[in-house]
Formats: sequence, structure tokens, C-alpha cells
Amino acid sequence: MLKRKILTLFISTICSIFLIAAVYAFVDGEGFLAIFPMALFISWIALPVIFLYGFPVSLLSEKLTSSISSNYRMLYSLLIHIIFGVSFVFIAGLLFETQTLLTNFHAFWKSYEVIFIVSIGISLCFWFIDEGLKCCKFKKIAN
Repeated sequence: MLKRKILTLFISTICSIFLIAAVYAFVDGEGFLAIFPMALFISWIALPVIFLYGFPVSLLSEKLTSSISSNYRMLYSLLIHIIFGVSFVFIAGLLFETQTLLTNFHAFWKSYEVIFIVSIGISLCFWFIDEGLKCCKFKKIAN
């Protein structure tokens, strides 16, 4: 399991960094070529966050859903990933902009709206890659 999680972390991190860069390039109206330098810059910020937040969430999801049957396990795992993806924005808001979050939610939402979309995308990316690697593992064992 740990090898699969580390592989999931590696693949998801690369995909997530390019996802973040593509979203910001699209929002800023930049061209396709802006994604690569933006990904390099974003990786300095995103790597520690993904390692310190995304990886433990993935491990927690594995631990909480390990005893559930296959179809329900996938659904519960997806819900856990999405809930933590959504909650990331509010955790970041509490850490960095507590006053704005608590007193002027509209202003908070305006500045964190893109981060909300990206965090859900990253959580879905983690879930999708992890489930894909699990399916590949089962098919490999079955053959």
C-alpha cells in the first residue's frame, strides 16, 4: 500500500501542479506556453502543501475505507477526498485571512474562489489516480 501511495503522490503532484498552472493561466488570460513557467513557480508553493496535506488525507482515506466493500469504498473515498479538498480553502482562510473570512465572506470568497476550484481538482486527481492504480494492481494479480 505504501508503494502505491507514494506512486500516487508522485503522479498526482505532477498532474496537480500542471492543473494549477493551467487554471491560473486560463484565469489570467495567458497563453498555453505560460503554463510551463507558471508550473515551475507554483511548484515551490504547491509541493509542500500537497506533501503535508494531500498525502495524509489520502492515507486517512485508505485507513477509513479499508474495511468497506469495493463499490462503497470507492464512493466513501471520493467523499473523503472532496470534503478535505473543500475544507482546504477554509483552513487556509483561517490561517491567513481570519478577519476577512469571519467578517467579510464575500471578499474572502472573491480572493479564494480559484483556490477552491483548484483544491477540488487536486483532490479528484489524487482519488482518480489512486483508484486507477488499485484497479491496475487487481488486474495484475488476477492475470
